[in-house]
Amino acid sequence: MGTTTVPAASLHTAYEQAARQQLQALLTQSPDWLQALRLRALSRFEHLGFPTRRLEAWKYLNVRPLLAQAFQPFEAEAHLSAEAIVPYLLHDAQCVIQLVFVNGQFNASLSSNQDALSAGVTLGSLKASIQTQSSAMEVQLAQRLETLLPQESDAFVALNTALFEDGALISIPDDGVIEPLVQLLFVTVPDGQPRVAYTRNLISLGKNARVQMVIEHVSLPGASVSEYFNSSVHSFELAEGAQAECTLVFNEGAQGTHFATSRNQVAANAKLKLNTVTLSGQVTRHSVTSLLQGENAQVHLNGLDVLCDQTEVYHHTVTEHWVPNGVSVQYYKGILDDASKSEFNGMVFVAEGADGTDSQQLNKNLLLSENARVWTRPQLQINADDVKCAHGATVGQLEKEQLFYLASRGLDPELAQGLLTYGFAEEIIQRIESEPLRHSLNARVLNNLHAASASLQQKLGTQTLQTGQ
Repeated sequence: MGTTTVPAASLHTAYEQAARQQLQALLTQSPDWLQALRLRALSRFEHLGFPTRRLEAWKYLNVRPLLAQAFQPFEAEAHLSAEAIVPYLLHDAQCVIQLVFVNGQFNASLSSNQDALSAGVTLGSLKASIQTQSSAMEVQLAQRLETLLPQESDAFVALNTALFEDGALISIPDDGVIEPLVQLLFVTVPDGQPRVAYTRNLISLGKNARVQMVIEHVSLPGASVSEYFNSSVHSFELAEGAQAECTLVFNEGAQGTHFATSRNQVAANAKLKLNTVTLSGQVTRHSVTSLLQGENAQVHLNGLDVLCDQTEVYHHTVTEHWVPNGVSVQYYKGILDDASKSEFNGMVFVAEGADGTDSQQLNKNLLLSENARVWTRPQLQINADDVKCAHGATVGQLEKEQLFYLASRGLDPELAQGLLTYGFAEEIIQRIESEPLRHSLNARVLNNLHAASASLQQKLGTQTLQTGQ
């Protein structure tokens, strides 16, 4: 392990200065191949520069307040009892494998059921794997971490490649199956200082492999409320015939900013379903790039935002059809109350020769407050003739006729509004295949709805609205 110095920069923000200091510390702990990768990622970041509102993808999100913060990495792992995370765990122990990360670092004592894996399956800490891999495996890891770096257009993703410390490594061989649901729980424990965590999840499936998983980011009360920033990058690689469903849940604290990126590569006859549910946080941005690289590849993106207060959520999707007969479906819904904001910006690109492409894109938004704001822009760029592509967007309020009808049947206005709002959200939740996960999200969505009164709880037959129950 050689010694390497981070190149100096003449101009930088407080954020970048702190990031460079963090990188210097990481270089001393990294093997030579990872040092080289981190420095190449830093070079890519310097080429890109931080985004400004002049860029279409960042038009509505001002990153200047973030860049003014000298975020420091979390210190030694916070002490966290098993009881503290119980509300966020799926409780059917026989059907769930749980990996828990605290402030970006894997916590083995809080994780469970990893011995339920079949032969040939890898599931564990990325950091631990890097420390123990053979030379041949190091080459494979380097290739997977750098796959899209030369074409990367997001400076924050380039920085994530330079600064990540841990995350999950999931590898399933040809015809392999992880039968239990895999739950990755990332817990932030604020300590009163501006902190940052960079995490990286690498998920690869061999031919005809299968997995269902949920990745959730939550924040627990710390010593005091403080600004913090989470940067997460999720890489999904599906070989021919593989099938994967992943649900991303963002449940950050009121002072938490989260920039998440998903990079999906889907081969012939493979199917990826990626669900995104946002329940809380100061600012959440999720960027999804999907490459359909083989015939009959499928990508299904579902999204649900249930927002209140001043929460801001930004969805950016790019779906690229490069071969014939691919299918992509995007269905995003937002429920916005108070002064919350959301953006949906989706681009579907169909390359020349990608005949038979079937792409559907729909964004629906329900405003419960006059102060809520939505920006929506579904887009198509089609360079092939024989395709079936459609896109649409709606922004509106609850139908007065529906409210009047329910009121005429004896329901009070609060309950009527709650039922209609819940029905709007439920359509997305029902697309999630895991029953325990659907049950958990149903409860938490109801908690987020202001109209989720005791009468609404009784009407829906929900035993409890406790988080995660």
